Amino acid sequence: MTRLAFAIIAAAFLVLPIDAAAQVQRLSDGKPDLTGVWTPRGPGNALEREALAKLEDLYTPAALKEIGDLSEEDDPLLRCVPYGVPRSTASSPWPFQIVQHPGYVVVLTEYYHSFRIIPYGDALKHSPDIIPTYFGDSVARWDGDTLVVDVTGFNNETWLADGRDKPRPTSKGRWPHSDALHVTERWHVVDADTVQYQAVVEDPKMLSGPWTTPLITARRTAGVQKIGEGICADTFNLTLAASGRNKK
Repeated sequence: MTRLAFAIIAAAFLVLPIDAAAQVQRLSDGKPDLTGVWTPRGPGNALEREALAKLEDLYTPAALKEIGDLSEEDDPLLRCVPYGVPRSTASSPWPFQIVQHPGYVVVLTEYYHSFRIIPYGDALKHSPDIIPTYFGDSVARWDGDTLVVDVTGFNNETWLADGRDKPRPTSKGRWPHSDALHVTERWHVVDADTVQYQAVVEDPKMLSGPWTTPLITARRTAGVQKIGEGICADTFNLTLAASGRNKK
């Protein structure tokens, strides 16, 4: 192959990242536009099990004592409690929709029909009077083409993963957190139709160190204008009622 041919091929590879970046849709403020319906895909069972095994090992002895006899049947999701953060993106296979305007991002989830409002700006800070909620209080900033979201102000009513997630034969599928939960999310815009999501979880009351969620890749769903309506039925209490154990 001639030197000219090599030069042409090399130039083509150099242009590829620039072309991909140029395809990213942007708002009037110059930030990537995440607006659209997105379908998440996990990294695969092996990597997911590896990440969850690390989370399992981070629970402190005091936390395990507090968790006590909880089992996968105690998963708040079975009682129609919202997914929370980071579970709503890191563990959910359901599509989600993003609506974005300069200054804020709104994330709508198909399952349970929940929403998050995420304001962004370099000077934003959390309110000193946060009322604890399922999704916490979010403030964000852009780091290049990555939306970095700081989330705090949680209640302790959600779990970090699904009760059915058991990375080891001895795992019991229990993934609670405390009201000291702090999550740092990174939404990285890869190209016009691809976003990668990962979060770092800290909980000084229950975990001995930070935990990083598996990397989730979401693809923009072409031709779909809105998510569907995912309705939650309280399957846990319905099952109890059918068995005669629910005394409500």
